[in-house]
Amino acid sequence: MTAGCSKSEVRRTMLATLRAMAPELRAQSSAKLRAALAPYLQVPHPLRIGFYLPMPHEVDLRPLLQEYPQHHFAAPRCHPGGKMEFHHIRDIEHDTEPGKHGIPAPIASMPLIPPQRLDILLVPGVAFTAQGARLGYGGGYYDRYIPQCTHARLIAPAFCCQQLPQLPTDAHDMRIPHIIFR
Repeated sequence: MTAGCSKSEVRRTMLATLRAMAPELRAQSSAKLRAALAPYLQVPHPLRIGFYLPMPHEVDLRPLLQEYPQHHFAAPRCHPGGKMEFHHIRDIEHDTEPGKHGIPAPIASMPLIPPQRLDILLVPGVAFTAQGARLGYGGGYYDRYIPQCTHARLIAPAFCCQQLPQLPTDAHDMRIPHIIFR
């Protein structure tokens, strides 16, 4: 599918595949991916973790808040110009509001966690390669944010169907060193 395909073609095809995934399979695979994150999260000290609140077709990481209450979780809030910042949240229901594209976002008054203070950044994407290439949604939010995360371990949890042998990439596309497929 990727040889000679444009980013928009790969994105369109992969999003159709993700949206067609059975809800039960998505839930099972999300649970397996959360379990696969355990080696990164089961540490004796609290971590500052940037994670995303999922769209319906994405890996659901929300249960991590209850599974790892010792950590400090932060979710993105998007701003004009393709910028985003991460705010601490403890409870998704009370600490978020509808954001861009209807994706929940932290309430602006929630404490900001600067990118340099994140220990782990869980990165969403549309498609990935085993070598760390990532195809996002096309807004460049994460490609602009990741370079600021000077100390964070970058990890992308992804469904098996999101793994492709190659992806069209540009020089500004950030690579993700740890991709977990389940």
